[in-house]
Amino acid sequence: MKKKIVSLFLVGAMVAATAVGCGNVKTDNEAGGSDSGEKAAGKDAYTEDVKIAFLPNVIGDSCAAAWAEGMQSYLNNFSNVTFDVYDGEASVDTEVQIMDELINQKYDAIILQATDAAGLASSVDKAEAAGIPVITCNLDADTTHAGLVAAVDVEAGEKIAEAIGESLGGQGKVVIISATPGATKGENIDKGFKAVMEETYPDIEILDEQSGEWLTENANTVMTDFLTKYSEIDAVLCHNDAMAEGAAEAVKAAGREMQIWGVDGESKMLDYIEQGLCTGTVYTDAKSQGVACAQFAMYAIESGITASSLSETPIVKMAPIIVTADTLSEITEDMRW
Repeated sequence: MKKKIVSLFLVGAMVAATAVGCGNVKTDNEAGGSDSGEKAAGKDAYTEDVKIAFLPNVIGDSCAAAWAEGMQSYLNNFSNVTFDVYDGEASVDTEVQIMDELINQKYDAIILQATDAAGLASSVDKAEAAGIPVITCNLDADTTHAGLVAAVDVEAGEKIAEAIGESLGGQGKVVIISATPGATKGENIDKGFKAVMEETYPDIEILDEQSGEWLTENANTVMTDFLTKYSEIDAVLCHNDAMAEGAAEAVKAAGREMQIWGVDGESKMLDYIEQGLCTGTVYTDAKSQGVACAQFAMYAIESGITASSLSETPIVKMAPIIVTADTLSEITEDMRW
């Protein structure tokens, strides 16, 4: 019982705090529900049988593995909870199909990493309309839903731009290896990065930007193309660490030198920074993010909160840490994933 109260309090506090900044929680009456104004009752998530699904963009991704590990570690505390993980196969169509199956199977909550924010919006609406709260993890959906647990993507882009701009003395040439088009994380990183470059470092030129679709191999191909096209590149921004690793291998093979930045903080990227193959990353504790997603899902099930009782999606943001060779020691072994 103590565990239940503590977990509900923590996530309830997060929901209340974020709702202030991104949309107030409505009563059913305000949201167009029953005239009684009473919130729809949830189920007892801590004693009744509960099914929670996690649908990441792609199951083989190191971030997805760390999120799932965090979710599982928290949900293992409750013998009544069944936790299932599915593979989105980096495909909008696949995720849409799986979302339909999860709705038909009457899961109690879905934790979703939306491959495309617009492409998954209808599926999220269908789940919420069926009384199934959807918690998005990092890759958001373009519609109101029970919650989003996100890394600080805009801020990550800003911090990387500041680091590159300062180190280059405000002069230089940059390329970007971006996320799959439509992915909110990539769009937000770009937004923060380009805003700082335009406002603070207008003499740093962004030469080119191509999608690596989150994948190491694709990013290696993109970076090889950049190296052929441009004789001078001072820095590379990649929207995740996996792509930064692919870019680093291409740069190494070409015998060139430049700054290479990623976002996430996965263990392999930290090794690349230590070896001097990459410059830096923005670390997020992905396991803790997974725990937060699971807590949020349990809170939504217990409370009965769905999109109908919200004016906007509540957001929980994870704390970022800029990691370079100078600050690598701040990420202790137990923090690695």
